[in-house]
Amino acid sequence: MSKGPLVTRSELRRQKEKNSSKAGFDEPVREKNTLKLQKEYERKDEKIKSFYRKEAKKQKELTKTRSGESRKSRELNSFLVGAIIVVSLLIGVVLLATFFL
Repeated sequence: MSKGPLVTRSELRRQKEKNSSKAGFDEPVREKNTLKLQKEYERKDEKIKSFYRKEAKKQKELTKTRSGESRKSRELNSFLVGAIIVVSLLIGVVLLATFFL
């Protein structure tokens, strides 16, 4: 039947040591690869963010309209006309006061 175990304990131990030593050598390489991948991901992420930032600047909401601006200018015009009338009346009162008093 069976003459002995297919893999002995000492063989298993040697294989484990061999695998662990390989993993120890591969670790710096893995770290370099992960750093490269991380830097590449950050570059792509920054590029995407800058693209959408530029798009957001391009697509500002319209807050000014022609009708709104003309309404504002009419309001300002009426205010200034009223102020000119008040000032001219005050000047007239001062002139009358200086000539008749």
